[in-house]
Amino acid sequence: MSGVGMRRLILVFIWLFLVFIWLFLVVPCWAEAPIVKLETNFGDIVIELFDANAPVTVANFLMYVKSGFYDGLIFHRVTDNPAVIQGGGYDANLNSPDPCAPIINESNNGLSNLRGTVAMARTQDPNSATSQFYINWQDNTFLDYNDVNDVGYCVFGRVISDMNVIDRIAHLPTESELPLPPGPVIIYNAKILGDLDNDSDMDFKDYSIFANQWLDSGSSNPLKVTASDGSAGDRFGFAVAVDADYAIVGAPKDSGHTGSAYIFKYNNGIWTQQAKLTASDGAAGNYFGGSVSISANHAIVGAPGDNSYTGSAYIFEYNDGNWTQQAKLTASDHHTEDWFGQSVSISGDCAIIGAWRNDTTKADAGAAYIFYRHEGGTNHWGQQARLNAADATAGDGFGYSVSINGEYAIIGAIGDNPHGSSSGSAYIFRHNGTAWTQKAKLTASDGAAWDKFGYSVATDGYYVIVGAHRDDDNGESSGSAYIFEPNNLDPNNWDQKAKLTASDAVASDYFGYSVAIGGGHALVGAYQNDDNGSSSGSAYIFEPNEINPDNWNQIAKLTASDANANDYFGFSVAIGTGRRAIVGAYGNDDSGSESGSAYILKLCPDADLDGDCSVTLNDLAILTDDWLLH
Repeated sequence: MSGVGMRRLILVFIWLFLVFIWLFLVVPCWAEAPIVKLETNFGDIVIELFDANAPVTVANFLMYVKSGFYDGLIFHRVTDNPAVIQGGGYDANLNSPDPCAPIINESNNGLSNLRGTVAMARTQDPNSATSQFYINWQDNTFLDYNDVNDVGYCVFGRVISDMNVIDRIAHLPTESELPLPPGPVIIYNAKILGDLDNDSDMDFKDYSIFANQWLDSGSSNPLKVTASDGSAGDRFGFAVAVDADYAIVGAPKDSGHTGSAYIFKYNNGIWTQQAKLTASDGAAGNYFGGSVSISANHAIVGAPGDNSYTGSAYIFEYNDGNWTQQAKLTASDHHTEDWFGQSVSISGDCAIIGAWRNDTTKADAGAAYIFYRHEGGTNHWGQQARLNAADATAGDGFGYSVSINGEYAIIGAIGDNPHGSSSGSAYIFRHNGTAWTQKAKLTASDGAAWDKFGYSVATDGYYVIVGAHRDDDNGESSGSAYIFEPNNLDPNNWDQKAKLTASDAVASDYFGYSVAIGGGHALVGAYQNDDNGSSSGSAYIFEPNEINPDNWNQIAKLTASDANANDYFGFSVAIGTGRRAIVGAYGNDDSGSESGSAYILKLCPDADLDGDCSVTLNDLAILTDDWLLH
């Protein structure tokens, strides 16, 4: 046996001994209540359940959790009076799945509707609660049990992490006549904390997963993907996106710069290529795959070089096991050299496409276009709006980068001059149900000429992140990124909350060349970082500080395990549902020079149960506690 194998075997025996100590000697002394984690696009919500006070209600809630009923549903109601956020009844399209039978009201249990507590929603019938629940973001004691004629609402749990997520959702702007937040706020996954294999059961398989991740120092183990037919010069990884168990990777120089994109599917710990996408009318020089995005069963691929750089984009849909082209999109006012398709983003039934060289308002001022899946008919992708900056000037490059999430879109304008030549800006637009209107213009508080603020943008429906890879804080072009959020008092104003830089920043890293945000984390690429050779590249993970969420802390630096010079790891980054992330490295040479690759990972390992993005004995304690309770 090798030395490495012997050391690993010794670690396994040590781990088993610690499990024995925790399982049979320590945990039984302080085992508490069951804990459920809701993974949302705003971050994780961890709920402790009071089964001793509300046994029927807790059993009912756990039944819905274990069945996967809550997965994909939204928080559909945000109100000030009562101060609650409510979910568990509708999906993003406001379809309501059929719940199980109603349960008795256990509100007379001594628990009060205080800030952070979780209670069952119901109709006027006291015993009508089924699946819907609400979280109190302020004290609502008037909802408590009073007497048999005023039975109130049953409290059955409390949020133990993270009330910052609750507060962000609570302060989302809503239409006065409909308390539905924009976004939407999606519950990606509801699970019993410690159910690492997602089988709705606590067993030794979960311990096995924990052991492997603990022995690997809690690393997320990025999985590398390449094209099955990759060849030199393809630049696979030039653009990337991920959503739940699907990822898409662009290869814009495949087949004589005609371009292609590849769909990967996650199953049983492995990402496998599911499809290769090409345009039905592809031609050399189209650069199909220069931009990509994916949302549920729809993907969009930009081809900015199509028709002498007039540009186009293509919608693909997954159905019956196949990805098929559904539409080719072009701008209603298209011209040559518009570069329509330079940037793309899709969220549900809406897509946005940037055309940064468009001249409709002024020369190279740029534009962005919204397409809706049912514009002009069912399943007909039609143009819904053309967006332009209210203060457009020549050379702004509005549309160089775009991102859309629910009712919000953000568009970067790298040539804008608010703080000097090409200091850059970004614009927030919101759909009010009938039209898209500009809500805010974002600039860096410390912007300077040639920062290129807006070169990359992303939004999760609440936070916005904007990259400025030419910023000089830590040397020329060391780079930075900025976090913005809507003002609590006036959601039409957006406040800069944080400026992100790398802890080890140096000149020419290009930190901020690519950015992503979601699930309470930000990911920033620095493809010219030199840790493993010139331009080998890196990416950085940030999260808001629990005590002061206006401060964002760097929690990890990512590099490729097989990194080499000129891999350009971090050239593209994306975050999807379930805290999955993907990093492109188009310069990787596995299948020839610049054939390219991409790396897919979890931002935090599954065995991280206490939310610190590492696997420790504290996580083991939580796992064992939940195992004993189930």
